[in-house]
Amino acid sequence: MKLRILLCDDASFIRDLTKRTLRKFLPQSEIMEAGDGRRAQTLISRQSFDLVISDWEMPHMSGEDLVRWIRNESEHKELPFLMVSSLGDKSHIVKAVDAGVSDYLGKPFSPEDLMHKVTKLLRKSGKLTAGQSDSGMSSRGSGGPFSSVDILSGKRSSQSAGQADASPLLSGNANTANERGSKAAGTAIAKISDHSVKCMIKSITLQDLVLITKRSDYIPELFSSASLTISLSQGSALAIQDIPAYLHAISAVEKNEKSGFIQLVFRFRELPANATESISEWLSRQRR
Repeated sequence: MKLRILLCDDASFIRDLTKRTLRKFLPQSEIMEAGDGRRAQTLISRQSFDLVISDWEMPHMSGEDLVRWIRNESEHKELPFLMVSSLGDKSHIVKAVDAGVSDYLGKPFSPEDLMHKVTKLLRKSGKLTAGQSDSGMSSRGSGGPFSSVDILSGKRSSQSAGQADASPLLSGNANTANERGSKAAGTAIAKISDHSVKCMIKSITLQDLVLITKRSDYIPELFSSASLTISLSQGSALAIQDIPAYLHAISAVEKNEKSGFIQLVFRFRELPANATESISEWLSRQRR
């Protein structure tokens, strides 16, 4: 019997990358998607699921509201619920646990981090045997849909010949991050006017931040002011909120007019002293 997993996140490119990981390690699973909590609520009302993986911050209905609704529904109250969020401070984790999540995973994370949580929950609920969950798992590492240098910088992953690329981003410029002298690892949210653009971090310096996001109906204007929230990993975690910046450059990742991904270059207006120190230390650790 196939496992049925509901993946809920308003960033479609994050859903795409997470889905690839799940299908690689759990090929027997059926994965359905929802762009917000309200759509997830509708899908859960119509059919049964073995696991829900949900973002915390979403329009219309947040992940918190979704899990509280699930726990109040007698038919679904035991449904395993993995909350995924870039808000990894203790207060948010406590709030998520209080809301009724089964487990919590902070962004960015590797495929192994994700699958460790997923298999743990599925085993606990009796939906997965040890043999099933171990068959596709590799050793733990730093690569992943949100933290892998291979994906974020456009380099090829260490896949065997004939396998599909790990991400559509692989068709981008493979040398950009290396030329900038910083390892890419993490996620970011760029708040521009009334829009929150969820991105993957490609590279960072003390002057600017290069992001990749999936193309959508909303394309920010050049020189737009932004407030950036970044979450970096790659050996050591770092999260900084409300960094003032402006959009300095925008370009297509693929070299054609149908490019599904765009690159955004934000220049920092003025980094707070503590942010400058934290990023400097993080960059220094990556070069060791």
